[in-house]
Amino acid sequence: RQLVQLRWIAFAGQLATVAGVPLLLDVRLPLRPMLACLAFLALFNLACALRARTAREVRPLELLAGLGVDLAVLTALLALSGGIHNPFVFLYLPQVAIAALLLPRPLTWAVLAGATTAMAGLAAWHLPLQWPDGPAPPLPLAYVAGVLLCFVICAALVVRVIVRFSQTLRRHDERLAALRQRAAKEDHIVRMGLLASGAAHELGTPLATLSVILGDWAHMA
Repeated sequence: RQLVQLRWIAFAGQLATVAGVPLLLDVRLPLRPMLACLAFLALFNLACALRARTAREVRPLELLAGLGVDLAVLTALLALSGGIHNPFVFLYLPQVAIAALLLPRPLTWAVLAGATTAMAGLAAWHLPLQWPDGPAPPLPLAYVAGVLLCFVICAALVVRVIVRFSQTLRRHDERLAALRQRAAKEDHIVRMGLLASGAAHELGTPLATLSVILGDWAHMA
């Protein structure tokens, strides 16, 4: 459900960007195919919302498929709007971070590999941005390679840090659960001891009285 909510936020941001860039920056965009991609994303998210309401359990492969659709739609939008020239190309990083939070480690690295492959593809195949003063000049190959290397390093660090922190928090929660269980057992033992001592006291008082009376009777004629 949280992933569905995040996807709605991404949809709103992408729709606002596609609609606002031509008006604010006077940049021509292929609106029809871009709006078709966003419409597909909205329909897919509606299906995911229905699935989230009815499903008792969502498997990691389903989450991987959802993130794969997000990557594919983002890649299509970027390919239609400048590719590696588009400053929004680093929106792949939140996708990788979400994968690190939700998926097992092998699937997380698969998402990172998919995002890196998509960025490399955008460097080779994309529609150039139509700026008011003409298309932008092609980027040097060394710059493109540096951008890809920077993305891989940043994404790998993000995955590594999130996975390590998640493991640390998981171990911390397990230790807290074990301590709570141990404290509950000790509290149960203490309560049983108090109950036993109270019962012994309740039984001991009349027995002591009977012992004194019987002792007195034993010394009587």
